[in-house]
Amino acid sequence: MSPNHEMFCTNTAWKYGFPLIGTATRGDIWFLLEYPGRWEAKALEDSSIPAVVKAQLASVAPQGLAFRTLLIRQLHSDHRAGLRFFAAQADPLVPRLYEYRLERYEDLLDIDLASLAAGEIHDSANLRLDPLYLVCTNGRRDQCCARYGPSAYQAMADEAGDAVWQSSHIGGHNQAPITLFFPHGLNYGRTTPEEASHLVQAYRRNQVVLHHYRGRVCYPNHIQAAEHFWREQTGVLDLPGLRIEAVDENGPDRWAVTIGALDSSRSICIQVARRESDYVIPVSCSGSKEARLTSYHRVG
Repeated sequence: MSPNHEMFCTNTAWKYGFPLIGTATRGDIWFLLEYPGRWEAKALEDSSIPAVVKAQLASVAPQGLAFRTLLIRQLHSDHRAGLRFFAAQADPLVPRLYEYRLERYEDLLDIDLASLAAGEIHDSANLRLDPLYLVCTNGRRDQCCARYGPSAYQAMADEAGDAVWQSSHIGGHNQAPITLFFPHGLNYGRTTPEEASHLVQAYRRNQVVLHHYRGRVCYPNHIQAAEHFWREQTGVLDLPGLRIEAVDENGPDRWAVTIGALDSSRSICIQVARRESDYVIPVSCSGSKEARLTSYHRVG
């Protein structure tokens, strides 16, 4: 029997016009660890990675920074010797991506993970200059990621080869396929296979594509929205392209975000308001959780 499309949270979100602007998953520091084995809903916690390594990863979460660890893999991970580990520091102006080759998971204990998690500069020998692209395919966390993620992964791999990885839960599965581009930390939703190559090509040019754009993971949601509206107005798509100069709270769910272009002294104040729908929709395919639609709007 064909599946009922209404069962899938992404289809429900499409039906109700779930907005993408300002919905990127927050994360200043991202650890990405290759794990070819089976992913459960809680991929890292339920993996067979040695407990001492899991404890070390959990212990380095820095104060004042949003920190996340994802498991990653490729279709040929099972047939390749060694493991890959990446650390992405999604700084708004100077993002960095580091790459390490491991023989076994315990080799992580020999890396200064705490300083990486704190955003400190590491040895340039491990600095990765090429982009990295992630596609969430963790179907044990949500069916939509397994339903829509693999085709987006394949389309992006056709364009960018080994720079593309499947990942565990990024966040926002009712906007699947969810993709994440490093080092800048661009978060896209509804990344259809037909448009995947366009997004990759734009990122190679150091540019954002506003269609499908959730935001940059280094910013809080209201600043993500302000960045989107600023880019719409100015037409500046280059990365990083802008500087957040001031953020003022103008009341409940209202902000004034002053943004300046990096190549000029001109600044624009973007007024942003957050609104919630008066109805709820499923947040995941399990139907165990529902939420109101949150959207950000330019006002004033």
